[in-house]
Amino acid sequence: MANEKRSERRLPVDIVLNKYINGEPHLCRALNISRGGMLLRKVFEPDLPHHLVLLEFQLPGCDDVLRVEGVALMESPAARSVGVRFTRMSEESRQHIDRFLSRASERSQRASQI
Repeated sequence: MANEKRSERRLPVDIVLNKYINGEPHLCRALNISRGGMLLRKVFEPDLPHHLVLLEFQLPGCDDVLRVEGVALMESPAARSVGVRFTRMSEESRQHIDRFLSRASERSQRASQI
């Protein structure tokens, strides 16, 4: 893929989350996640132009609610999906995402060895 701009591996997920646009929460579903961002499918969200978002979510196996700021990079109106690049998060949130991705990668590697 010559156009591929992502530098980090994406992991498929199914996470329901809030995406705040101008302070208003909108329900979304995350389709994948990486250290750098998420692909979101809109569930209950009007078609509003937006660039800056705040995401609020829990990762599977984690009790903490993560709050991560991001920018909407690409949108697919037909699929009702949007790619969001993370721009700001706490160190604790970064560590939760790293641990989640590491555990998933380890499980995937073990499964491929069976």
